[in-house]
This record gives sequence, C-alpha cells and structure tokens, in this order.
Amino acid sequence: MEKIILQGEPRSAGRHPVRELRSLGRVPAVIYGAGLEPQAIAVDAKLLRRVLHAAGSGLLTLQVGEEQPIQVLAREVQHDPVKHHTLHVDFQAVSLTEKLRLHIPILQEGTAPVLSNQDVVLVRNMDSIEIECLPTDIPNHLVADLSLLKTLDDEILAKDLVLPAGVKLIADSAHVVFSLTLARAAAEEEAAAVEGTTTEVEVVAKGKAKEGTEGAEE
Repeated sequence: MEKIILQGEPRSAGRHPVRELRSLGRVPAVIYGAGLEPQAIAVDAKLLRRVLHAAGSGLLTLQVGEEQPIQVLAREVQHDPVKHHTLHVDFQAVSLTEKLRLHIPILQEGTAPVLSNQDVVLVRNMDSIEIECLPTDIPNHLVADLSLLKTLDDEILAKDLVLPAGVKLIADSAHVVFSLTLARAAAEEEAAAVEGTTTEVEVVAKGKAKEGTEGAEE
C-alpha cells in the first residue's frame, strides 16, 4: 500500500478560526500522547479523507510543519450529521514499542449454510471488538466466518474470530458476535403451534380430571 504522509500546520484555538479553517477546506485537529504536549493543528480535508480511508484502524504518518513525521492513530473522528463532512479529528501519537488497546471493526465472510432456509435471519450483535497489540500489528478488521453457522442454535463467539499474529483479544471470549433467529412470521407460527399444543394438553387433562371426579361420586 502506498505510504501517505498527512501534512498538518499549527493553528490557533477559538471558535472563529475554526470556522475560517473549514471554509478554506481545512479540518481542525489535535495531537496528544507519547509524551507530547497537546497541539492544535489543521489538515487538508481532501487529503485527510484519503489518508483515513487508506489507514483504516491502523497507523498513519503525520508531519506538522518542518517537524519530524510521527506515527499516530485517528482516535476520534467527528462528522457533520447532515453533510457528513469531517469536523474534527483527535490524533494519538504512539510509541511503536508499546502495546495499545483499541476497538477493531468486525467483518463477515463466507456463507452461513443455515441461511438457505428463508425463515432464518442473521443477527449481528457486535460491530467492533477490543484487542491489544503493538501499533505495527494493528489489523484493519477481524473476520467472522459465517460458514460456522450450520443450525439455528449455532453462534459465532468472540473466540471464533480470526486473530492475526501479535493480536490479543481483550473482550470476553464468550461474547456473541453473530447469532440466528427465526423470521417474524415463522416465529409467530411456531408460537401459535406451541400455544395450540398447550391448549390441547390442558383440555385433555381437564377431561381426565372430570372423569375421575364422576367415578368418585358413583
């Protein structure tokens, strides 16, 4: 993958400078961590989108002015809820020799055999999961293999996710990532069938009890 260096420039804090930056196609950001004093910077909006897309959950290279490039993670990215423009980014500077804990997206791969039954619905219970690793080992995502879902009772747990070398799962290994359920119509039919069976059993039981009572009276 092409190495992209995100260029940044120091900026002054305050509400009005931020508005001016955004009007010029720049995004306000903050750098912190790794023994650095928090620093307010601005980056080009178009290049930022390109860099964030390329880096995913992993490291990206940031250079502020003439300073030496540093390795950072985009820890928090704020978007406009309507226009979806990037409003602000928090960059965490990291040490390449110290492990980090962070949440990684979960992607599904493969086909669940049980989904050939149109009455069965796949339920996603988790979108991301916490891991620990060195910054250089951060994966863009973890994979959930749907081919493990062969019956309605099957589940994919956190421990079933494929972990790359150097990556440790921090989340509870018993967390359910994917599960299965019946579609609403099928579930209602099954509930009705169970209710009908229960009612029939109750009627039979009452009939037998009545017969027993009549016998006792004789």
